[in-house]
Amino acid sequence: MVVNLWKYRKFIFINSVNDLRHRYAGSAMGVFWNVLNPLAQIFVFTLVFSQLMKIRLPDMSSTTGFAIYLCSGMLPWISFSECVSRGTHSFIENANYLKKLPIPEQIFVAQTAISGTLSILISISLLLIINILIGVHIGWAWLLVPIILILFQCFGFGLSLILGSINVFFRDIGQMVGIILQLWMWLTPIVYTKEIIPERFAYFMNFNPSFPFIDALHMTILYNKSPASWEWTAMLLYAMVASIFGYLVLRKLRPEIRDVL
Repeated sequence: MVVNLWKYRKFIFINSVNDLRHRYAGSAMGVFWNVLNPLAQIFVFTLVFSQLMKIRLPDMSSTTGFAIYLCSGMLPWISFSECVSRGTHSFIENANYLKKLPIPEQIFVAQTAISGTLSILISISLLLIINILIGVHIGWAWLLVPIILILFQCFGFGLSLILGSINVFFRDIGQMVGIILQLWMWLTPIVYTKEIIPERFAYFMNFNPSFPFIDALHMTILYNKSPASWEWTAMLLYAMVASIFGYLVLRKLRPEIRDVL
């Protein structure tokens, strides 16, 4: 799989960039919506939670703390969920190419993952700029943010390989993914802090695969701290295991995928 991804790296990157460029094709603003949409989300979160609702984190006196907390978890989650959702349908949506061209199937899943990665890097860059403008201290830990985001997207890539392969044969999978992602988001401390989780349920958070990624982003962006060693280990394992298992599922089903499509 790695060999094919490297071989088609230019094809993947060019198509990923074109996806961002043409996502809003036909609109007057065009490619600039890739900046305006996350900028609007950050602005709304900041305005609502720092000026209107004025929610404060327990260990922060600033009213912008919760808005940053929400943005640092919600924006990556939106990109991750888009990667998984679009990746699940990637084989079906590119059926014409798969039927006619000898292109490895994982290339189309990789395109959605790279496109999502570029999108979230834009969003986080905007969050960084806004933090600087409002006077939030930016520390060295921000340098770790791109690594965490890439690992998160690698995890999404692996899940997309699994779900995309199965979805070719069982189309209901594609419909279920959206529901599962919504439920998964609310089971992850994104719009609430992990401290409010009842003690009897807190233990089960360790089995939530998205938790180490989101918690690591909160630690780096909000508290300027490096994630704990167990979080780095968990993120690496989830990204690697999901990708390897996804490739094994694809290899098992590959002989029949193009015929079914």
